[in-house]
Amino acid sequence: MIGGENRPLPRATLPELLRRAVAAARSAGEEPGDRAFARAHLTPGEFELWQRQSALDRDHSVRVARRVERRLAETVHGRDSRWVAAALLHDVGKADAQLSPLERAVATLASRVVDSATARRWASQDGGRRSRIGSYLIHGEIGARMIRAAGGRAEAADWAEVHQGDRGPGASIPPDVAAALVDSDVA
Repeated sequence: MIGGENRPLPRATLPELLRRAVAAARSAGEEPGDRAFARAHLTPGEFELWQRQSALDRDHSVRVARRVERRLAETVHGRDSRWVAAALLHDVGKADAQLSPLERAVATLASRVVDSATARRWASQDGGRRSRIGSYLIHGEIGARMIRAAGGRAEAADWAEVHQGDRGPGASIPPDVAAALVDSDVA
C-alpha cells in the first residue's frame, strides 16, 4: 500500500530539496558559531553523530534548531535542550546514504512510488545506488538507531524516527514541541 505511514518521506518535497541544494551551493560553508551552537546543545556522543552529517545537513539542522529554540523560548519547553538536540539530529541517518543533492532529489521522487517495506529491503542490500536510496528513504529509522547506539537522548531518537512520517510525534514528544519541530523544519 502506498500512502500514510507506509510511504517514506511524505512531507519531503522536490522544490524544498532543490531550494536547499541551491542554498548550499551558494553557501560559503559552515558559520563560525554553528559548531559551538551544536556542541552546547548536544552530548559528546550526539555531537559526534552531528559532525558525521554533510555540510548541507549540518547547516540545515542548525537553522532548524535555531528556529525551534526561538519558537519554544517563551514556553515551558524553552530551556529544555532535548528539543534543540532533536532538531540538530533529526536527519543524521542521511549520512548513511551518502547521496549527492541530485541523488537526493531522485530519491525523493522515488518516495512517491516506493513504500517503506521496499525502501527497507533496498537499504538492506549490499552497496550500490539502490541501497543508498533505500537508506535515504528510511533515514529517520536509521538515524534513530544511530542516536540510541551513541547513547543519545530518547527524545532525539524518537523525533528522528517519526519526523518525516504521518504517524504523529509519539508519546515522548509533546504536541506543541512536535509542531515547533515540524514548522521549523519546513520554514
